[in-house]
This record gives sequence, structure tokens and C-alpha cells, in this order.
Amino acid sequence: MATLSDLRSKVRLELNDQPRQFTKTFTTDGTTKDFNLGVKPVEATTLMVTDNGTPLANPAGYTVEPIYGVIHTVNTLAANRTLKVTGSVFRYFTDDQLDYFINVAVLQHTENRTDGFNRAITLDTLPEIEVYPVVLLATTEALWALATDAAFDINIQGPDGVAIPRSQRFSQLNAIIESRKEQYRNICAALNIGIWRIEMGVLRRVSRTTNKLVPVYVSQEIDDSTMPERVYIQRDINGRTPIPSDVPIYDIVLQKGDNFSVILDFPDTFNFNDLVFKAQVRTYPASPSLWATFTIAVYDANLRKLQLSLSAADTVRIPTRCFWDIQATSLSDANFSKTYLRGQIFAYPQVTQ
Repeated sequence: MATLSDLRSKVRLELNDQPRQFTKTFTTDGTTKDFNLGVKPVEATTLMVTDNGTPLANPAGYTVEPIYGVIHTVNTLAANRTLKVTGSVFRYFTDDQLDYFINVAVLQHTENRTDGFNRAITLDTLPEIEVYPVVLLATTEALWALATDAAFDINIQGPDGVAIPRSQRFSQLNAIIESRKEQYRNICAALNIGIWRIEMGVLRRVSRTTNKLVPVYVSQEIDDSTMPERVYIQRDINGRTPIPSDVPIYDIVLQKGDNFSVILDFPDTFNFNDLVFKAQVRTYPASPSLWATFTIAVYDANLRKLQLSLSAADTVRIPTRCFWDIQATSLSDANFSKTYLRGQIFAYPQVTQ
């Protein structure tokens, strides 16, 4: 599973924009409140500002302009005091700026992409094989920003015949951008992903009696008597809009015939002791086929942790691919009902009987 911080570090590696430490010391004059650090851009979250050894808080004691490398003290410091600033500085971009480029790249790369159950593919569900192409696309977006800045540079011609071709930086950046774009395009074409993917569909037969699609199952060997595994085909070929949901996704992977248990953090602020939890396993959402019901116990009430369990008898019979969610109702409020987690279950078939 991709994370924003992981992608950010990879983009910094592609841009050669790794953080480095700096320390700057000022002697106050009793009037100055603005201090130029001499380096930029700085990462505001890493700054440590001290006044004669006493830390100043942000924003109560000081504010910072990370892009320009300037800090402003809220109050005028007395003369002859030592203001010391330590932190991290980058070559090109702050974390917030890179996060913007990454989010734009993810949106472009996953535009109108859904999985087999019509769930939008996001950064959290991005396949690992697509992480590097997204990094390339985010790197290209960042290079465009550098190219825009370089576009304002003009060539300098000195009276002594010395020429400084400052526009060459813009030309070099454009060459790098074209190279990165081609690299991204080649990977996307090979894997059929991203902006350059070719959309494909699977022809489905419609039942004449029910007017519904006939299910598709994975082919099996002639002596394989296990329950057929259903294939859920992606349905984004016609530009289907993904179904929005604010319920977090948590997929479970287990081994059939083995006991299963997982401890989940419960993030809500409701009275933990007032809630009753229930979690079920079904073939698909709203399916009439109930395969198992989780055993739920409070693992740690103070840390708000729940333990969900399935016995070996439950796991051996559930399908290879199915759905689950966990819901809560209130003992004091009959109208309260909320789903906290949802996802799929991937059950690997049992070999030893």
C-alpha cells in the first residue's frame, strides 16, 4: 500500500532534493523581529527556534515563511540575546509543495479507475507496481514548476564580451521533462495503466429470463470439486463514476481452515462501553448468503481496541473472495447505527485436510 510520505521521499530522490541540516545564529538588537535564515526553502515542522536557549513555540513565539526562509518573532526580543534556529532545508520544494504535485499525479494517473467492485482506486489502494509511474508523473509536475521559474531568466551579455546563457537552464529542464514524460508513457503503455492506458472490456451474457448478467467464474480442473471462485470484472469501461464513501477500507487475508484473529483500533469518540459491534462475512454487499459472523471482544477498553476472530470451522467454508464490514449500534440510542470499516476477504485454499 502506497503512502504519501513514501511517495514524497521517492520524488525527492528523483529530483535530488534531499533534506540537509542547517543552523543559523543571530544576535538581537532590540528592534528587529524579522530574521533571514539565508537558506530556502525550509521545512517548518523541523525548525527549532530558541531564545537564549529557551524554545519558542510556533505560532505563539514566532512564525515562518518556509518558501523564503524567513522567520518573524511575535515579540521584539531584547538586545544582545542569542536567537538560534536549526532545522532542515531543501534544494527546491517543501513537503507541502511536493504533496500537491503527488496528489495531482495520483488524480491524473487513477482518473476514472475502479476495482472489480466499483470502488475508486486511491492512493491507499494504489497497486505497488504503479507507485513508480506515479512518482515519475509527480516528478514531471515538479519539473514543470522549476521550468516556469527558469522561464523568467534572460541571457546576460557583458560589455567585455562575456555571455551568460541563463536561458539554457530552461532548455535543459524542458529536455528533462520530455525524457521523464516518455519514460512514464513507456511504462504505462507496457502495463496498460495511467493516462496512456487502453480501456478494455469483457463481453458479458445477459440471461433471457432474469435480464441480469450471468456470473463469470474462474476455470477449474476437472477433478477440482471446491466451490467456484467468482470473477468480479471492472465496470469502468463506460466511464462509470466511482461510488463515494467515507468508510475506511480494510482488506483481510487469511488461510482457509486456520483460526483467524486481528486487533483493530477504534478511532471514534463515542462512549466505547455504550456500543454493540457486529461484523459479518457475505458473498458481496447485501448478499443473502451469510458465510460467517465474527466473534468480537474488547481487547483494550482504554486504548479502544477490538479483537475480531473467526474459528477454523468458519474460515474453511468461506469463499476465496468475499466481503465484510463492522457496524456498531448504541445501547442508549436506538436510532444510532454506523459502519466503521469495510473491505474484502481473500481466503487462500486449504491444502492439508
